[in-house]
Amino acid sequence: MRLDDLVFVTSNAGKLREAEAVLDRPLAHSDLDLPELQTLDLAEVVRGKAKAAWECLGRPVLVEDTGLELAGLGGFPGPLVRWLLTSVGAEGICRIATCFEDPRVTARCLVCATDGADEVFGEGVVEGTIASHPRGEGGFGWDSVFVPSEGDGRSYGEMAEDEKNLISHRRKAFVALRDVLAVS
Repeated sequence: MRLDDLVFVTSNAGKLREAEAVLDRPLAHSDLDLPELQTLDLAEVVRGKAKAAWECLGRPVLVEDTGLELAGLGGFPGPLVRWLLTSVGAEGICRIATCFEDPRVTARCLVCATDGADEVFGEGVVEGTIASHPRGEGGFGWDSVFVPSEGDGRSYGEMAEDEKNLISHRRKAFVALRDVLAVS
């Protein structure tokens, strides 16, 4: 598989923009709305999306999913963060996180490329904390509440897109995938 042969399947324009910036190239894209398994296993979610995308498009695809793992909740919500965000919003995530003595959080991104026979993965992990309240207008999703440990104390939402792209979990995942594809 080659990166140039893949169609990135996402309905999130922010994820597409970040992936293209990180990889420094435009990606073939489909905004196909994929079914998403509801499980705490990020790999299972991504594999399911990759299989569904391949079956719909019949060509090599690239999919991505992200989890936000709160240490105080034993890693929950993980890949279910979208539903937590929809339910309680960014402010609610901050309130939940402050209920626990352990403020640590892990942002995890897993990307999968498949040609229907082989799967190739890239994973990116960034450690951080949840802000006491949402901060910043940039980014999307939970960017306003995630404060990476490596950085100057700003949330992803307070960073310019190019700053976030230098350290983000998504960057690490796409770079890992690119590097694996380059040697295979």
